[in-house]
Amino acid sequence: MHRTQDTYGLSHFRQRTSEHLERIREGRVETITQNGEAALVVMSPERYDFLVHSAERGHLWQEAIRGYRAGERGIPATEAIRALADEFGLDV
Repeated sequence: MHRTQDTYGLSHFRQRTSEHLERIREGRVETITQNGEAALVVMSPERYDFLVHSAERGHLWQEAIRGYRAGERGIPATEAIRALADEFGLDV
């Protein structure tokens, strides 16, 4: 979630880079502005990976729902649960 308190000017970011990096490493996402307009978003690699993974997962769900509505047969629930457990390193 974007928070207005996490928006800073580029000059502030340049002058206090270590403070910004500390917040970003804690999981905060910062919007950096240039000439009063949002220019970039800075986040940790872990946060970025999470967002990309979430977007990919959402796409997979959309495809599954489309297939279901089109009458396509999916995989058995136990197989799907096993695959998710393997992906997340869980014992089932």
